[in-house]
Amino acid sequence: MGTNLFKKTLLLIGGLLFVEVAHAQYLRTSYFMEGTSSRLQLNPGLQPTIGYFNIPILGSFNMGASSNVLGTKDIIGVLDSGSDLFSNDALYDRLKEDNRLNVNLNTDLLAFGWYKGKGFWSVNVGLRAEVGASVPKNMFEYLRDANRFSLENRTLQGRISNMNFDVNAYAEVGLGYSRPVTDRLTVGGRVKVLLGIAHAEMQVDEFAVDMNIPQNPENPENWNNTYGGYTSAHAHITTSIKGGGLSFADTYDSYGNAIRQIDGFDFEGGGFGISGTGFGVDFGASYKLLDNLTLSAAVLDLGFINWKSSATTVASVDNDMQVDINQNNYQEYLSGDFLNLERFNLVEDKERASSYKTKLSSTVLVAGEYAFLNNKISVGAMYSAYFVQPKVLNELTLSATVRPKSWFNAAVSYSPVQAGGKSFGLALKLGPVFVGTDYMYFGGNSKAVNGFLGISIPLGGSKPSVDEI
Repeated sequence: MGTNLFKKTLLLIGGLLFVEVAHAQYLRTSYFMEGTSSRLQLNPGLQPTIGYFNIPILGSFNMGASSNVLGTKDIIGVLDSGSDLFSNDALYDRLKEDNRLNVNLNTDLLAFGWYKGKGFWSVNVGLRAEVGASVPKNMFEYLRDANRFSLENRTLQGRISNMNFDVNAYAEVGLGYSRPVTDRLTVGGRVKVLLGIAHAEMQVDEFAVDMNIPQNPENPENWNNTYGGYTSAHAHITTSIKGGGLSFADTYDSYGNAIRQIDGFDFEGGGFGISGTGFGVDFGASYKLLDNLTLSAAVLDLGFINWKSSATTVASVDNDMQVDINQNNYQEYLSGDFLNLERFNLVEDKERASSYKTKLSSTVLVAGEYAFLNNKISVGAMYSAYFVQPKVLNELTLSATVRPKSWFNAAVSYSPVQAGGKSFGLALKLGPVFVGTDYMYFGGNSKAVNGFLGISIPLGGSKPSVDEI
């Protein structure tokens, strides 16, 4: 099998399906906090009150996830019960036919911005990671049946359909610029060079197993045409990573022909590196419709990554291929391991191992803000659509912001869609430290929790006044 490290990582990702964290590519609560640099991540057409230098890694660290399945009380109940994850009846009863998960991680290794004349420049070098998954309920049905299998009832029938995983990790080098066009309109953009680190996708369109084994399967003489059964599948796995990917081992069919069948993941072949390159852009603008009313909009992450054929491995199987179940392979179909890939009988597919292109997960947002007390206090609303796989994530965020000084900003927010109306957001900038969440945990069955940490120091001058513009 491949490395234990990668397997443990995937197990952790799979576990996040049941520990729901909020969907948040970036911190939406910070959108109207003019003293923070994080608002530029949401709209390059916005500007902070002063230039900044973010402390490496900790200067802008954001993690979020989203699932349509369980809330915090559900997972706590599973942990308290002490039962196996897949055999837990309470958890199983909460599952939907399509159980979705999205996870994203963003951190800047280096980020700074400064005012120069009428414009604001920004530079960032960051790491981005995204995970998208769709796991059907029938996958859990199959695992439960496999765990309950016994030689007294020697049959196992199962079917899995429409299961998808997608993992994307890349580095980003960005250059942004914004400036006022008039005293009411400000526009901005960011260009980004993308360096692909790793990409993996798995799609199982169809998997079926029909097994009937003898009472004493260890005795070869008990296996005859009455026993056994078959499996069929239509699936593929693609990985792109320098120095590794899928690993294969020679197996043999009933005619003695060698088959290169998948046996796991191998990331020990040469370490991490660049396995793809791409390009991306962000656009944003804000317009002061009235003296106290500002409208804004942005489109983020329009772009792609082209993955190299030299770093790509592919395993596939089509539904025309049936595999007989016999003494040598029946244990593969009784495994309750969620990550056991051998059950799908995927084989090396060198013809498909060519270069290919993936799109970034784009975000579209629109917002409006009304300010009071000489712009020291405001209320605002923002709608965002995050175009991830397997399904677009939508959110409406209502917020109230206090910003008397560039070093002190505070905001509270309410984002009802992803949290099911059971959570509030809070963000605070105090000197160089900025912390926030779009979804606070109050002890209820909220389906959303997230967090943001930023540490930055002032850099350069302050934002020019209207008269200077």
